[in-house]
Amino acid sequence: MTQTRYLQEKQILDYYMQGKNYEFGNLNSSVPYLRIAARTQLGNSYVLRFTLQDYPNVKPNVYVECMLLDRRGNPMNSASRSNHTLQPLNGRWTQICHYHPDAWQPKLTLWLVYVRCLVWLNMYEQSKRTGHDIDHYLGHMDENFRY
Repeated sequence: MTQTRYLQEKQILDYYMQGKNYEFGNLNSSVPYLRIAARTQLGNSYVLRFTLQDYPNVKPNVYVECMLLDRRGNPMNSASRSNHTLQPLNGRWTQICHYHPDAWQPKLTLWLVYVRCLVWLNMYEQSKRTGHDIDHYLGHMDENFRY
């Protein structure tokens, strides 16, 4: 990520997050990331980690910094179309599917990714509460942003 893009992303996050609850790390390394706190409508808090290798040209992976359990109590530790998850990080952190890889565009911001992940977290909690898979609430995006 260029310095100019970093400053743009930081400005957007500062505006919406009021300058708190997020941090960039390792920006000058091969493993840059953004950590950001997310609070659901039910008041539960999660920490999201965005991997920023080759960002914004490549869609960032987003992980919940814990292993979530699905509606049946099983770890969300594999790719699941019905739950909108991808492969976890080192088997420890659930990965959220937030944009179709072919729909990703460099003009999309980390804030937009965060908002989609926050929607996912709220639907995750509904899934646990109601017993429906997450795709009961969320459609699947195709490469043209269609659902």
